[in-house]
Amino acid sequence: MENNNIDQKDTGMDWKAEVKSLSFILFIALIIRIFVVEPFFIPSSSMKDTLLEGDYVFASKYDYGFSKYSMLFVNPDFIKGRIFAKAPERGDVIIFRPPHNMEQRYIKRLIGLPGDKVQLKNSVLYINGVAVPRDEVGTFEDKEGSYVKYVETLPNGLKYHILQLQNKPHDEIFQMANNTIEFVVPEGEYFFLGDNRDQSGDSRFQLGFVPFANFIAKARFFYFSTSERLWLESSATVDQIKQVYYWLASLRLHRFFNNVYSL
Repeated sequence: MENNNIDQKDTGMDWKAEVKSLSFILFIALIIRIFVVEPFFIPSSSMKDTLLEGDYVFASKYDYGFSKYSMLFVNPDFIKGRIFAKAPERGDVIIFRPPHNMEQRYIKRLIGLPGDKVQLKNSVLYINGVAVPRDEVGTFEDKEGSYVKYVETLPNGLKYHILQLQNKPHDEIFQMANNTIEFVVPEGEYFFLGDNRDQSGDSRFQLGFVPFANFIAKARFFYFSTSERLWLESSATVDQIKQVYYWLASLRLHRFFNNVYSL
């Protein structure tokens, strides 16, 4: 005859063990996302063609130490400055909280370090009065326009692509973006630009200088990329089913697991 009391006890113990195991796994995953690596989605085109809209990147959380913005879901005010702080390098692609809107997260390229003088003259970047070398290497085209592609080389030797519109607009904003005042980067703050130079809201405009405390992570490599979104807002069921096909067909497999810093 079966002992039903023992079976019930074993079932209860199994349930509790499963909950403990799941809780431990979730705790480890949380620790990894806070202190080691976190996935990020690229929603805009301001960093193309380094980062394309629809890219998913892994970013390391430990490169610059940790601040209250390293946390998930909350930003505890009792954490001041950065813990285990390490200085960033010029050219790093960084996720951060913009000073003008702390609810958002931006991703841009670090150009100006504290004390630097940064300026653009006729679209050419100058750092501390010296023009940053750039070489035209081809063109880039997408639904947003046609671009000239350059390789820009920073003073520390880092090379990366930048894009500039072939058909340059003649409006005031474009002129301001490519012929700026000389920005003097304050102590403890940094100057950022988008690689898509003519279509980026960065330190030339509303972003301004970014405090070191606002840094979250350094972009490292792609783990997924697609030019179509899987879910459409306010779409009919039939359209959503069709979208699955378009989403799969738009996978950019050649970008999977590539380093963000490889040309």
